[in-house]
Amino acid sequence: MAETSSSTLVVDRDRVQCGNAGFTSIQAAVDAARPGDQIRVCPDLYPESVTVDIPLTLWGDPDAVEAVNCFDPTPSQPGDLDPAQQVVVDPPGDGFTTAFALRANDVVVAGFVIQGASVGVDATDTSSGFRIHHDLFRLNTLFAVDFGSNGTEPARADHNCIRQNRFGLVSELDNDQIWVSITGAYERQEWNARDLRNARIDHNQTYKNGVGVEAGGPGRHDEVTFDHNVSRADAGGIGLLNSTGGAILDNEVTLTSNTAILIGGDNSDLTIASNLVTDGGSGIVFAAMSYIDKIPAPSRNVLVTGNAVLRMKGSGIIAAAGMPTSPGDLHDSVIADNVSSDNGAGVVFRSYNTGNEVRNNVTERNTRYGIYTDLYTAGNLFDGNRMLDNALDAGDKSWPANTWTANQCVTDDPAGMICGAG
Repeated sequence: MAETSSSTLVVDRDRVQCGNAGFTSIQAAVDAARPGDQIRVCPDLYPESVTVDIPLTLWGDPDAVEAVNCFDPTPSQPGDLDPAQQVVVDPPGDGFTTAFALRANDVVVAGFVIQGASVGVDATDTSSGFRIHHDLFRLNTLFAVDFGSNGTEPARADHNCIRQNRFGLVSELDNDQIWVSITGAYERQEWNARDLRNARIDHNQTYKNGVGVEAGGPGRHDEVTFDHNVSRADAGGIGLLNSTGGAILDNEVTLTSNTAILIGGDNSDLTIASNLVTDGGSGIVFAAMSYIDKIPAPSRNVLVTGNAVLRMKGSGIIAAAGMPTSPGDLHDSVIADNVSSDNGAGVVFRSYNTGNEVRNNVTERNTRYGIYTDLYTAGNLFDGNRMLDNALDAGDKSWPANTWTANQCVTDDPAGMICGAG
């Protein structure tokens, strides 16, 4: 049986840039297309909400998006981009709107300015194979992207500029129209949880969003990788919870007002490596109770390595406290070969975090502690760390329940029990 060839359908609302366009609306072209077709959209302003329910490529002008300075300090405003040069999708109406609803496998969205929606792109978790790239998301009132995938085929969101949205790229709910930030509300239960599996979120630039990129809703987030993203002046940079087999690699996060990398509850087999985090609130934080969805299970088998966390007001790397009735936030994990210096504190374990290895880290010139562990911690090993010129280089309120060997430091608590050990 012969293969059916794909076609290119051309859209131009005013037919000025593309006089041969067969369609004046994106949705009309989608409705006329066959699986595998390309919809070429010419520069103009499209006041539309588009639903894509077959495999298609929607192609705007990626080069025009690339030309935009994502970190331009001048605030974005509606109407400040030329629709004769950019493909702008701005849904009409004041209620809940979505610019692109992706409801099929293998949908590509590239080269669009997506603005003024409640949700810019909404990708269902009943499909997979999405690619969202070289788009500019701005001024969307809830999420730039709500990213889902069932994991059958890899999904990817890359090389996007995400600036000045309430939140950037997230994985939240199947029905965002009833999204509210109330812990335990009915809309955040399993029936409405969005999953994200087998996905890569990479090479995006995020600026002045409530969060840059995260998979932080109530669904599962398995085999999700965040790599080579640059976050500047977001409230929060990168976030993840309820995951297996994830990775946060080679990202740059600076000037966050809250937390640069926030890890919620119940992550396993997670790698956080080679990230640069500077000049913000807190650095790499394990805190299950900091999300709307408070999953009390700790993270286990996490590798935190090769990161540089510098000049943060709070702690560089911290595992938050648990309770006698629930564990802390980090167990049976490794924090190794990181630099956490010139922060409020270098590396901190609050109560009930157990069984971790902390080795070969450098923590210097922190205003409180170099490395510190609180009451009710146990079975943690601190080996070969360099802790110098901190207000207190090394402190252990649970000593001798933890082991300290071959560390380099000058001031310690209990005095003489840590710096001279090993």
